[in-house]
Parts: sequence; C-alpha cells; structure tokens
Amino acid sequence: MKAVAIILAAGKSRRMSHPKANIEHEGGRSFLQSLASTFLKAGCGVLGVVGSDAAMVREQHPSLMLVTSEHWEKSFLASVKAGLEAALREARDSDPEGTVAVLVHPVDMPALRVNTVKSMLKEMERGDPKGVLALRPEYESARGWPLVLSQAAAEKLLQAEGEDLEMALKALNPRPVSVKDPGVIVNINTPEAYERVFGKAPILAPPPKRRGVKRAGGSNGSGAESASPSSYAASPEE
Repeated sequence: MKAVAIILAAGKSRRMSHPKANIEHEGGRSFLQSLASTFLKAGCGVLGVVGSDAAMVREQHPSLMLVTSEHWEKSFLASVKAGLEAALREARDSDPEGTVAVLVHPVDMPALRVNTVKSMLKEMERGDPKGVLALRPEYESARGWPLVLSQAAAEKLLQAEGEDLEMALKALNPRPVSVKDPGVIVNINTPEAYERVFGKAPILAPPPKRRGVKRAGGSNGSGAESASPSSYAASPEE
C-alpha cells in the first residue's frame, strides 16, 4: 500500500500576515518544509495544495510538488478535493491495480511526529485498506489531524456534495485512533499561538537553497508536476 500526504496550504493567512506555509518552524525550515520532511520520513509521498499565496509558496518550495486549488476561497473542502483529485489521478496512472492511502493535514499544524504517521498507517493496514475506511487521531479525547483515508474513502469524499468538510466526513464516520502526540491538535494559526510556542513574533523561513533541482514529469495543467505518488517528494534541500 502506497501512501500520499496532502498538506493543505491554500488559505489566506489573514491573522499571521505571512503565508503560513512559509513561516519558520524549526531549524530554518518552513511549516510546509517541516511537515514534508515528517511525512517523507514516515514513508509517504508528499503533495502540497496552494491557493491564496500560491506564487510565494512556490517560490519558497521550488522542489515540492504543489497543486493549485482554484476554489480555495469557496471552502476548506474545495482545497481538500483539489489535493484528493491530484493524488488519486496519479495513483491510478502509476499503478492501476494498486491501492493508496491518502493523508490530509493542515499546514499550520507542523508539530506532528513521524511515529504518529507511521502508527496511523499501520492502523490503516490492519483494517481494510480496500474498503471505505477513515481514521482520525485523538489526543486526550481531542480530535486531531491528519485524516487518513483508504482509496475508496478518498474517492467517496471527493464526490461529497456541499462545502462543509465536517459534514462530508460524517458520511465516512472516521474511526478515532488514540495517540500520545499533542502535535495532532496543536494549531499554530495566530501570532499569539506562534509566540507562545517560539517566544517571538512569526518570521519567514530563510530563502531556499537552489541547486538545479529537477522535477519529474511535465505540467499536467492542474498546477502540479506529473509524477507518481512515490515521487511527490521534496529534495534534500527542502
């Protein structure tokens, strides 16, 4: 079973004054870079979804696979669907007979741990990855992220009507998975939250190093490069 992580970074960062994807997390890495690294270490491909500040996010992350949500202003669910559509399309193109698990995670929750992602994927494998299975982590009874979907569940969510993600998820009835990682519920989406965690006002991550990064495939018209799920990955300098 392959796994692709969709990192949602399409919304407008009204309160942060900077694109949340580009804000420094730790070690000079942006929120988006930090999460991409976490998912890569857990064995996932990585796909980012951009929207409001797409040009700035792309400039900061030249080797990360990104797809543009054309209707990001409409709803959070619209951006989720943009990521699901890209991930499922590439999964079918690269391995029509295989199965893929899809993880969905907001960019402003960068404290997620690698072991948490691994344990969620193992839980998916213990279930029925070919069935309609959705998992959601819980920390001390608080519901968190990432949402982990079997391929069938991802396809069902893609067809959901309306604009409310939580309403759409009710049809999937995600099974809670208890974890010991507070990162699944820590949301750094305001200057006050950032300052509580880091002791300073939000700042942008340093500009990326450029070493002639090559991208796999050509443009598919969706804003992402054409590649298989396993190649949805940032290069080492990311």
